Amino acid sequence: MDLGLRNRFAAWMLEALEDPRAESRIAGLVAFARHADASGFASGLCGEDEERLAVAEGFERGCGGIRLRPDLLADLPAIRWRAERFAEALRAARAACEAPPHAAPRLGWTLCAAAALFDARLFFEVHELLEPPWKDAEGPFRTFLQGLIQVAVGFHHHAAGNLRGAIGLLVEGSAKLRPFAPEAHGIEVGGLLRAIDAFVARLRGADPPRDLEPPRLVFRARGS
Repeated sequence: MDLGLRNRFAAWMLEALEDPRAESRIAGLVAFARHADASGFASGLCGEDEERLAVAEGFERGCGGIRLRPDLLADLPAIRWRAERFAEALRAARAACEAPPHAAPRLGWTLCAAAALFDARLFFEVHELLEPPWKDAEGPFRTFLQGLIQVAVGFHHHAAGNLRGAIGLLVEGSAKLRPFAPEAHGIEVGGLLRAIDAFVARLRGADPPRDLEPPRLVFRARGS
């Protein structure tokens, strides 16, 4: 997927998690993904959905609708997939997480939102969400966040078909998380580690399955 498009959509998603008013851009993207034909043209969108995309780089107005730029047409399947996962993650986060605080402490909300993204297989977005607090963290908590980030990026590599990169980061990330088992900061670390170990073992097999499903990231605590 075009990296600029991916990064832009990820920013939209994180903004929507933080502020329900920003969900409108995700709604517009979902509407486009569901209505677009094979040429990347979507007609019949409501005026607000069309306007949200019309001003976004990567889209352009067509005759009575919105079109994905021709040079980005190959990314249409990825856009469809990502839009549906965005909607899934937002529903999960709204149901499971407290309202996002606008001042510290934010730990509980951030990890709950990360779990919603992780379970929707939005591993790049998990990285984007956790990287800022990781940069500010110190001591064991910094190691904990780095472990989660590396695990998420490992599964991102797996989804992209980079098995060597996936194995390397899953092993590195799980090693950082092991001292925190069985539970830390509301995350069920022990179960995650067992699932990662089994996942890596299958990737290292002679014929790794292509449809191997990543585990869930279980967050149980509320608040921080």
